[in-house]
Amino acid sequence: MSAQALVVIGGGEHARVVIEAARSRPDLWDVSGFVDPEPCEETARRLGLRRLGGDDWVASTGARPWLVLGVGAVGISRRRETIVAGYAARAAKWATIVHAAAWVSPTAALGPGAVVMAGAVVNSGARLGPHVVVNTGAVVEHDVVVGAFVQLGPAAAVGGGAVVEAGCYLGLGCRVRDHVRIGPEALVGMGAVVVGDVEGGAVVAGLPAQPLSAGARRE
Repeated sequence: MSAQALVVIGGGEHARVVIEAARSRPDLWDVSGFVDPEPCEETARRLGLRRLGGDDWVASTGARPWLVLGVGAVGISRRRETIVAGYAARAAKWATIVHAAAWVSPTAALGPGAVVMAGAVVNSGARLGPHVVVNTGAVVEHDVVVGAFVQLGPAAAVGGGAVVEAGCYLGLGCRVRDHVRIGPEALVGMGAVVVGDVEGGAVVAGLPAQPLSAGARRE
């Protein structure tokens, strides 16, 4: 089976990491270029990759490449979800990207559009929803359930059997105890240690993690 044509949506800093993750598997993916409203000259120069056009490129081309989100966010944001919804009418095909240097258990399940970066681990029976990002060196332990559009920062770790509901953001280096539940669109701060359930929309930080506010920032 030949490598599949892949187009990355977005051309910023996060997109570069996604592009290199896809390129680590040349047997699976042939990255054709990226689309972004901005020129993104650094991405084009550094990676030697074409900017194909703006957001309308996918609609205008006759081809139907696989797509992957290269748009990240720091904190709670619905921007990524909005972008995906905008492609729904175009019958987009969302690729699941796993860096060659990541470990994903053969019994784990990854939803369309999920991305697992270098050095990350997704263990036995874990389930990642659509468009989840497991960043560099993050750990998703056995039987964890991660909802759609969740982002795990670099070196974040989620203990076995925990549930992280849709739209959450887990900051760099945080720790989530096994078998706890983090409600939808909650934000766990950088380096926080979560030892109990977190309500949806909450912002928690510290060791152990404590609520900072009733509602996380949304965009």
